[in-house]
Amino acid sequence: MDFAVHLNDTWRRSIPTVSVIVPRRPDEPYFDECMASIRKQTYKDIKPIVITDRNGRGPAWARNEGLKLARGKYVAFVDADDYLAPDAIEKMVKAIDGVDMVCGGFRKFGLFEQVVKHKDKTFTPDELAEYVMGNLRNPRSNQMLSGCWAKLYRRELVGLFPPFKTAEDMAFNFEYLYRANSVRFIPDIVYHNRKRKGSLTTSFDEKDKFGLFGVNFGLGYVDHFMRQFYGPVELLMVMDHFKGYHSMLYFMRIVEATKLPMNEVFRRLYP
Repeated sequence: MDFAVHLNDTWRRSIPTVSVIVPRRPDEPYFDECMASIRKQTYKDIKPIVITDRNGRGPAWARNEGLKLARGKYVAFVDADDYLAPDAIEKMVKAIDGVDMVCGGFRKFGLFEQVVKHKDKTFTPDELAEYVMGNLRNPRSNQMLSGCWAKLYRRELVGLFPPFKTAEDMAFNFEYLYRANSVRFIPDIVYHNRKRKGSLTTSFDEKDKFGLFGVNFGLGYVDHFMRQFYGPVELLMVMDHFKGYHSMLYFMRIVEATKLPMNEVFRRLYP
């Protein structure tokens, strides 16, 4: 089979409050650390669902398989090379009362160190759109909605991940936000996101030259959400700015990963 589901016997007996979905590759070196962080959660009414992608179909496919099996009232996602803070689920479950989604703070570590967080605040959709506009104007700010991790979702509102190599979680988030009435940010660091060489966002595949530029596809979902609050001309300008930033970022990563001159990388992208 293409996937494996790992369930703790204690959690197998009843429907949990939180389903925690973990997509993994068979050779994932940090998987044990990830699972240990889930088992050590102070909040115990959870069930981990681990989907092992043996055919390289990607995180979007694995997470969708996990969603088919999820029975919890809430859903959380953890990547197999990352780990949760011990009280992550407890804090997010407490915070979700009265809202449709909780976004916790997170730490990026490995290739660089960065903490992304926000003061405790409940956003209405129009307030959230204003926050998102800040990110589109300056992608180095307002990053709380990046990734599907460090978040808690109501399963009844969850959709599916589109089959993108990158930015599939961006698309997933904004499709969800289109249906949500309120979102709460909490300042607690609930998640540790490992930045390392060899990950999908730092790799270049000659057979899929535009995989790293998947953010352009994910932006379509952002645009769909934002058009409720902003006009098409204003959105077009900030979207182009955002695409330019990420195209440059990914191009730099390709150059670093391949160790090739910039002009040679450009020729390989556009022969």
